[in-house]
Amino acid sequence: MISAPYLADAVSCGLVLLDCQGRVLLWNKWMVQYSARNADEALGVSLDEACGVRIEQRIHMAIREALDFGLASLLSHVLHPSPFPLFSGGGTERIKQAITINPVLTNSGERRCLIQINDVTTMAAREKLLREQTRQLREEVDKLTEMQEQLRCNESRFRELTRQVPVGIFETDLEGCIVFSNERCQAITGFEPEEYMGQPWHSIAAIEDRDRVNVDWQKLRNQGERIQIEFRCANKSSMRKFWVSTDSMPVRNKAGVVIGFIGTLTDIHDAKEDALRNAQQATFDTLTGLYNRTPFNERLMNALSNAGESHQFALMFIDLDDFKQINDKYGHESGDIVLKTTARRLRQTLRADDTVARFGGDEFVVMLAEFRSDKDLQVIVSKIERGISQPINIGICHVHLKCSIGTAVYPQDGCDITSLMRHSDQRMYDIKRIHHSTDHEENVNLKQKTKKKVDAGAFM
Repeated sequence: MISAPYLADAVSCGLVLLDCQGRVLLWNKWMVQYSARNADEALGVSLDEACGVRIEQRIHMAIREALDFGLASLLSHVLHPSPFPLFSGGGTERIKQAITINPVLTNSGERRCLIQINDVTTMAAREKLLREQTRQLREEVDKLTEMQEQLRCNESRFRELTRQVPVGIFETDLEGCIVFSNERCQAITGFEPEEYMGQPWHSIAAIEDRDRVNVDWQKLRNQGERIQIEFRCANKSSMRKFWVSTDSMPVRNKAGVVIGFIGTLTDIHDAKEDALRNAQQATFDTLTGLYNRTPFNERLMNALSNAGESHQFALMFIDLDDFKQINDKYGHESGDIVLKTTARRLRQTLRADDTVARFGGDEFVVMLAEFRSDKDLQVIVSKIERGISQPINIGICHVHLKCSIGTAVYPQDGCDITSLMRHSDQRMYDIKRIHHSTDHEENVNLKQKTKKKVDAGAFM
């Protein structure tokens, strides 16, 4: 049968047995290893003497309770981490200890105290690590909860912003089909949410602009480029056709892969109409619809830049004779009718590649793109004169007009705009003076003939 001392040395914890006086009766091998005190030095002396230091008071109190009252005690390493001077591997830091103090009765009924000491250094380290991990996990959970709350607030804020903004906002998948649109977007297009969802966003474009919009959309889809397009939109509910502008860009994930597209839709109809109207006014004469000075000069400059030595074109200055008399006699509204009719007849007489403009008042300018000879030029001049001389109905009567046309030919009469303009303008005034002189002679002859008829009538 194995004796008690051998059994005490076999266990992997410290065992100390005290008699009723508190003297050491057992100091096992584990205690020798961790305290560096031989059993011979420890046996028969007090616990303080065996340990070589004064043991904490709470250990002594627990021992007295066990010896005097038979009460057991458990000293956790959490509250009392290292009450005994025990060291591992010759280190200087005490090992963490869990201590159990139990009363023991001998066969004779004498009460003794058994102290069991367990090394919980590793367990304490693990508990510390676990507590740290738990703390970190708790912080991460709190942070995640905070982020989720922030995300919820941001989502709520985003939805409210998309509802309040004065522009339409929409999001599509990779195929360009709507997956989200705000109320403003639905109001602009006239679609109900259930009708709009899943439909290609560019289907809102009017028929005449849809192909152009689709080409730009394919550029965004294939090249991932941001696009800004202006096109006409047809509202599904009101059937109103109006101008809108969209600014669309790709949406990418963390890896940079395009996962969809997001865009804005803005009603720009009034601004677009104003811009088109201003462009029209900047380019065309409001009354006649002909070019004004600026675009005509640009086309003339292009013609000069592209003209070669063998290529010639002509410039014509046209002035309506006695136009002021029509304004004075019949009013400016009648004068406007004459000007619009003249412009229409010029367009009908000239070729499509010729350019005609109104420079103001009753002055018109024509650039003949190409002609073969001076004879051809005179033929065109004659056609214009005949066309303008036809009667013009101004509502209350028909009026007859003549015109004075001055011509300049590139490059014979000039190689720049100033020279050509001056030359044709001067010829126009020369011809106008001839017309006035001829008209004056005709009026004198007419008066003389009338006077002769009157005199002959009086004689009779």
